[in-house]
Amino acid sequence: MARFFNTTGPCDPARHYMLPAEARLPELLGLVEREQYFVLHAPRQTGKTTAMMAFAARLRGLGYAAVWASLETSQGFDAVGEAEALWISSLELRARQQHLPALHPPAPSEAPVGARLGSWLRRWAATASAPLVLLLDEADGVRGPALVSLLRQLRCGFSTRGAGKFPVSVALIGMRELRDYSTLAKDGVPTDPISIFNVANVSLTLRAFTREEIAALYSQHEEQTGQSVSPAVTDQIYFYTQGQPFLVNAFAQYLCSAASSPTSITVEQVEAAKERLIRSLTTHADSLGQRLREPRVARILSAVISGLSTYEIDLRSDDVLYCEDLGLLRLRPRVEVTNPLYREVLERELSATTTPDVPDLPWLHPDGRLNLPLLIDSFLSFWRRHAQALRRKDHGPYQEIVPHLVFMAWLQRIVNGGGRITREYALGRGRLDLLIELAGETHAIEIKRVGPHESPETVEEEGIEQLDRYLEQLGLSEGYLLLFDERPGRTWEERLWRRSPAPNGRTLHLRGA
Repeated sequence: MARFFNTTGPCDPARHYMLPAEARLPELLGLVEREQYFVLHAPRQTGKTTAMMAFAARLRGLGYAAVWASLETSQGFDAVGEAEALWISSLELRARQQHLPALHPPAPSEAPVGARLGSWLRRWAATASAPLVLLLDEADGVRGPALVSLLRQLRCGFSTRGAGKFPVSVALIGMRELRDYSTLAKDGVPTDPISIFNVANVSLTLRAFTREEIAALYSQHEEQTGQSVSPAVTDQIYFYTQGQPFLVNAFAQYLCSAASSPTSITVEQVEAAKERLIRSLTTHADSLGQRLREPRVARILSAVISGLSTYEIDLRSDDVLYCEDLGLLRLRPRVEVTNPLYREVLERELSATTTPDVPDLPWLHPDGRLNLPLLIDSFLSFWRRHAQALRRKDHGPYQEIVPHLVFMAWLQRIVNGGGRITREYALGRGRLDLLIELAGETHAIEIKRVGPHESPETVEEEGIEQLDRYLEQLGLSEGYLLLFDERPGRTWEERLWRRSPAPNGRTLHLRGA
C-alpha cells in the first residue's frame, strides 16, 4: 500500500509519510536511563502520541519493559476506585499488545482503594524480567480526587523505584504543563503541587517542524510519486503553519489529491488549500474555535488582538501560559497567535459570532482592482448606523474589540472574492495591521483604539508614526489609519472625521470612527 499524509491518529511509518518521531525530543532516552519521572506537554495533534509510541518501541528494543497507554477512558470518573480500575485495565491491555508473555502484568490488585494502582505496579515490577517504564497519555484528562490519587501513588512509589521494585521512569503526557496538574486536581482551586507530585524531574514540550523538516517530509512523497513540491510551495506552507504538524500534513493531504498536475504542486494551489482548510473547520480548527469561549482564553486573545501594552498583561500568568499550552499563542519573540492560519480561523470565528451579515456593496473597480476608499467609507456609514446595537450585545471579554471584529468581517468579502489578507498583531504593538492583496495590488490598513482615558492626540500621533513606518517597510506610498474613538459622550459628528497628512512623502488617509 502506498504511503500517505496522515491527519487522524498516530502515524505509522509503514503507512504514512512521517519524520523520525523522536527527532524533536532528544532528551527522552537520557531521562529514562537516569530513572527520572517527567511531563511531556504540547498542543493537540502535534505528534505527542506518535513520538511516545515510537519511543516505547525503541525502549523495548533496548531491553526495557516499556508500555505506552492512554488514561482517556477514566475521564469523567472522579471516584478513585472507578478510575483506578480503568487505569489498570488500560495498562494491562496495552502491555499484552506490546510485550512478550514474560513481561505481561499480574492480575489486578486487591489492595484498598487509593493504593490499588501503586500496589499493582509494585507486583508488576517484581515479576517483570526488565525495568518497567510507563508512558501515560491523556494524563491531564484525569481530574479531581482521581488525579490526586494518581499523582500521590506515583510519588509514593518514586522513592523505591528500580528494576524489580517500581517503574523506573514514568511520563505524564498531555496538553498541560506540570504546574497545571495541581490545579486540575482540585477542579480549578490551586493546591500545593509539592504535596501531590514533586518528583517530576523536567517538563518537556514538543516543538514544531522546521522549514527543513517540512521539506524532508514532502520529499518522501516526491520520491514515491514523482509529484514535486517546490521550495516556494514549502516556504508558503511554512509561513501559514509555522511548522504545526497537523496543519503541515493537512496542507499536503489536500494538495497531493487535488493538484491539477500529476508532476508538480503550485503556490496558487497552496492558497486554495488554505481556504479549504479554513472553511472546512476540521476537528482541529473547530476545537480551537471552541476555546475562544473560555473566559481565561478570551481575556488574553482580546488583549493580543487590540495590542495592549505588555505592562497591562502579566506574561507569567497562568492564563497566558495556558494559551501557550493550548497552541493558541507563542510567547517569543513576541506574544502573538501561533501562526497565520490560526489567526484566520480564530478571527473568522469571532467575527461570525459577534457581528451581523454585512451588506453586499460594489467594492471593486470595473477592472477588478479594489476600490478601498469606497470599502472604508461604506464601512464607516454602516458602523454609524449599527454601532450602538452591536455594542449593546454582550460580547464578554471581547467587548472592547468589537470595532476590530466588525471591520474584519467587513473585509472578509475581499477573501471571498479571491484576495488575501495578512493580519499582524501582538501584545505590546498597540494596533492591528492589515495587509490586503488583490488583483496585483497591495493595500495597508492600521486600526487603533482611543480608550476612555486616553488622549486622542497622543493615539493619533502614535498611529501616524506606526503607519508611516509600516508603509516604509512595505514600500507603499499610501495607507489607511482607522481610529475608533471609545470615549463616552462623543457625538458622531465628533467621531467621524478625515485627514490626509503626507509625512516623508507617503500619504496617510486618517479616518475617525
